[in-house]
Amino acid sequence: QVSPRLSSRDMADDVDVLNALLAKYRERDDGLVRVRAAYVIPDGTNRASTGISLEHAHGIAMHIATKGYDDDHDVPVVVRENVHALMMSEAYARWCAFVRANARVLPPVDASNWPDGFTTLGSSHLCLALKLIEHDTPSVFASGVPFLSYGAAMSRDVRVREAIEAGLPSVVLRGDTPESDRRAISVLLNRANESGFKLDRTTGVAIRYDGNVASDAGELTVFEALSRTLDSEELSSLARIKFGLSLDASQRGYDDGNSGAPRARL
Repeated sequence: QVSPRLSSRDMADDVDVLNALLAKYRERDDGLVRVRAAYVIPDGTNRASTGISLEHAHGIAMHIATKGYDDDHDVPVVVRENVHALMMSEAYARWCAFVRANARVLPPVDASNWPDGFTTLGSSHLCLALKLIEHDTPSVFASGVPFLSYGAAMSRDVRVREAIEAGLPSVVLRGDTPESDRRAISVLLNRANESGFKLDRTTGVAIRYDGNVASDAGELTVFEALSRTLDSEELSSLARIKFGLSLDASQRGYDDGNSGAPRARL
């Protein structure tokens, strides 16, 4: 389903509303904080109705492993959570169940030893891709890309190591950010391209760009733009087309050799 085209006023409102929400709840207003993807899970409000596409996350990991790390990505927006509270949350329970159901192609999760916990309101697939690389997780594309190793990217690319070990520069919100405002922020971030804005890489503030200047816009491909709004099944189908993988070949990447359980949806 294609959303109605936004008016100029709507686009301006998006930027103002998002900046007001970020300013209200962010931990600090003088820049970004590096957050390790290892300590991040999707927030209960982020992609709650669309889910996580494993093919898309693995596609990002494969691109990084084969083409190198690209710094031109969205600035993540995350919520810092008390680790104990996080482990008691519905979001954590859902993520653990999702990981168990797809153990062949996802790294294990155990927040009990995390120094901090975070839930993401945007960039869930990028964070998951970095986890896949850090744990050298088997790829769902293994049958189509022989000898593919995500982990090799860490020893080969210093930018990958920095992103994984030091973390991604992120906007960090307080744990008392209400669910309704988390959902609003997630929706606004997902339509950033349509509204013509991006988060500044130094301040994390939403800024409008000149649509006539490709370098300012950081132009998204059709795939990247669609990836923000499609549900997990639609996005997985699009990812298979992009990477030239059939459904059967993708399914074989999920099989663990024991249960043969089909891939699950978050």
